[in-house]
Amino acid sequence: MRVVTLILVSAAILFAFSPAFAKEPALRTTPDGRPLRLVFDDDFSSFRLWGQEYGLWRTTYGDGTQLGLDRRNLPSNGELEIYVDGNLTDAQGHIGLNPFHIRNGQLDILAAPTPVALRSRLNDYPYVSGMISSQPSFSQLYGYFEMRARLPDGRGLWPAFWLLPKDLSWPPEIDVMESVGDSSRVYSTAHSNLKPAVEIEAHVTPNQFHTYAVSWDAERLIFYVDNRKTGEQTTPADFTKPMYMIANLAIGGNWAGAPEGATAFPAKLTIDYIRAYKFSR
Repeated sequence: MRVVTLILVSAAILFAFSPAFAKEPALRTTPDGRPLRLVFDDDFSSFRLWGQEYGLWRTTYGDGTQLGLDRRNLPSNGELEIYVDGNLTDAQGHIGLNPFHIRNGQLDILAAPTPVALRSRLNDYPYVSGMISSQPSFSQLYGYFEMRARLPDGRGLWPAFWLLPKDLSWPPEIDVMESVGDSSRVYSTAHSNLKPAVEIEAHVTPNQFHTYAVSWDAERLIFYVDNRKTGEQTTPADFTKPMYMIANLAIGGNWAGAPEGATAFPAKLTIDYIRAYKFSR
């Protein structure tokens, strides 16, 4: 989720008419017919926070050894949010903000202006939001990774689904989906030390659920929306590390810009499921 000078290589008009709360069955093959085996599946019937029984998700960047407010923002992006969770405390006690809500078998990640009374306790960040990371529970070298979600609209809103290396290095990075302010336009990018990043843009029906996915192996990165290929590229030679998955709703930043008066809060990223597969052969 880092911004560089990018090149538009393809665009596609994609439509989704599936009911909002219908769970799609797990895939048996990639859209181009490659056999798959499901190895990670969260359908968000509950919020499985790391550290609890059957926990999957950490709500900060890093490996969890950082304390306080460290690893709850990406300052290099100029973002305006701090990521909170229902367990966050400081020297004064419980912060009392929870951006994660399970509703009808889906996870809502909410972003909103920071309550004035709490800004000084949250390093004066003007917005609070949420992120989930599978770093402690799941990572994988190669495979098929997908998220079905409905994205928010509004200037300054930056939802994303992306992959980072388990060893916490950077790059590589695979941005399966990013959107900045307009849910009808989504972007996919691979970041490497060895070749310039190339942005793939797709146009989708706004305010609808869509499935965002990447097929990643040693030869190719292929990006999909709703099982339709939006673009592909040769896998960079430094993409040889297991990666974990992140989903988040950032606010502001060098790419998204600051929210404006027309941006409605609370903003909401709704995730139906996140899945990962291994190639069967």
